[in-house]
Amino acid sequence: MRPKHAPRVIDQGSVWILVAVPSIWAGHFLLSYWIAAIWCAKLPAGASLAEIRWVIAGLGALSIAAIAGLGVIAVRRYGGEFLVFEEITESSERGRDRFIGHVTLLLCGLSVMAVLFTVIPGLVIGQC
Repeated sequence: MRPKHAPRVIDQGSVWILVAVPSIWAGHFLLSYWIAAIWCAKLPAGASLAEIRWVIAGLGALSIAAIAGLGVIAVRRYGGEFLVFEEITESSERGRDRFIGHVTLLLCGLSVMAVLFTVIPGLVIGQC
């Protein structure tokens, strides 16, 4: 049971959001390759990956949706902006929150690209 005044895991001022975004990509990466490896291990050499590629694409879509959800949290709770060449130099709690939001949005963009690059081999390679 959670204490009455305990903070949520991903709450304003929490850095767990920075870990959650790349963890979603890592989980997608591991699941995709494990599923493909198990699928290919059970079938004869040269078997088709046609059935499993939709599972990998579906996992990719779910991962991108989760990453997008964390990006929305970064904008709403932390005030994150996707500005590449802006320095955030405020030495206050608001400046720290903006920095966490900014870094989270950058990690969201990087993680979405990583998920897409993990899905591409599953869609392009046709055989085990």
